[in-house]
Amino acid sequence: MEELLFFDSDFPEYEQLPRSFTIDFETIESNGKTLTKITYGNQQVGDFIDNNSRENDNYRFHDVFHYTFATVLGWSPCSRSMMKRKRKSKSDIDQFEDGARAAITEEAISLMVFDYAKKRNLLTKDNSVDSELLGFIKNFTSAFEVRKRTKENWEEAILLGYSLFRNLVKYNGGSVDFDMLNKTGTFRPY
Repeated sequence: MEELLFFDSDFPEYEQLPRSFTIDFETIESNGKTLTKITYGNQQVGDFIDNNSRENDNYRFHDVFHYTFATVLGWSPCSRSMMKRKRKSKSDIDQFEDGARAAITEEAISLMVFDYAKKRNLLTKDNSVDSELLGFIKNFTSAFEVRKRTKENWEEAILLGYSLFRNLVKYNGGSVDFDMLNKTGTFRPY
């Protein structure tokens, strides 16, 4: 197995992404809306999520992509924020790598890939991602530490994320065990 570079290895453990962790995606019905409650370590992370769309496209499960990026790429400013693992001990890292611009970039990638996948049956039959899209993502992230990751790394993260996403949709929620050391995510239905 190739040596996996962790961007946060030189930081205190409380500022590192956990090398293994479980995220629960629970479906909640409230005021006629279907929402997703996400928990990590028995603590809710973020707000309840709906589809933020007139279309019921299950985007409410999209945070699985952020945790998959963290697991496969070692990069996810969104996961760092939700898990309270921002690298605040170094102000430039906190601002430039874990700050708003990096998180907005990650959210944009998540939404862009989501649109791409919707047009391809959520990548059900795909074992690759369009090279042009991967090239765009590489260019789009060139200002951040994740620039060290290859197109192949991004493809692996996207394909794993969609495998997990499809299971969350199928079972209307569930748990995902993430392992950064092996770059895996394992779905467990409730």
